[in-house]
Amino acid sequence: MDMETRIVKRKHKRVSAFSVTNYVLLTFIGIGCLLPFLNVLSSALSTANLQINFTPRGFTWFNFQTVFTDLSFFRALGVSILVTVMGTVISVSVMFSAAYALSKPNFPLRKGVMIFFIITMIFTGGMVPNYIVMGMLGLTRTVFSLIFPSVLQVYNLILMKSYIENLPKEIEESAYIDGATELQTLLKIILPLSLPSIASVTLFTAVTYWNNYTNALIYLGTEEKWYPLSLYILNHINNAADPLVYTKVDVQKSNIESAMIIVSIIPILIVYPFVLKHFTKGVTVGGVKE
Repeated sequence: MDMETRIVKRKHKRVSAFSVTNYVLLTFIGIGCLLPFLNVLSSALSTANLQINFTPRGFTWFNFQTVFTDLSFFRALGVSILVTVMGTVISVSVMFSAAYALSKPNFPLRKGVMIFFIITMIFTGGMVPNYIVMGMLGLTRTVFSLIFPSVLQVYNLILMKSYIENLPKEIEESAYIDGATELQTLLKIILPLSLPSIASVTLFTAVTYWNNYTNALIYLGTEEKWYPLSLYILNHINNAADPLVYTKVDVQKSNIESAMIIVSIIPILIVYPFVLKHFTKGVTVGGVKE
């Protein structure tokens, strides 16, 4: 057996060992992510007050029935859907436009603008200045206070910028030769080619808006009609139990809260499969230089 064959076999063994280790590690990580979900689901289907358990005890549908008959819950659900849809559309549109402009080498002050954006990733003005700005704009106690503070997410902007920079320049140059304007090139060439990146960023942004309750805590005050689902569940957890509800059957307040949590993640689970095929490509392509 020659030396070259031995080297190839050794490399193959190393790759195989890495693959096995990688699969085992990712399997344990996946199980670790799944167990908390199973714990909450078991609690939602139980009557007993469970701390840690992965199978229901005292199986019942009462917890979900209580959630589905709670009009306040569905009002908060509607607010979250509205905020997530509006916020995601606005945010992705703004970030894609900025990413396209910043991907151009001849864009004026390109490096300075990027440094400014990156600084905002590390340092923020703080809660009080943000509240003052929102108050001066007249956006406090409105649904827009749940949308505008999270429109620009610099990490997602950088992902989209890197993806656009790695697109073949020849395609864009061909469009210009054929007489296409900058806007036509953006909408008809760059936008379709960037769909994997847009799909990934859309998922990240939607999850951010869906789970965000701090903006509601800071800017809404007592304007309960605009409370999103995350804040509604948080308030339900912090409030004392209503004895009129929990004496009807042998059920605990924590079980109903678990049912609320399970219902609250269903919309994101529905959206996820539609962007899954673009997810990996959209995240990785922008980080690879050929």
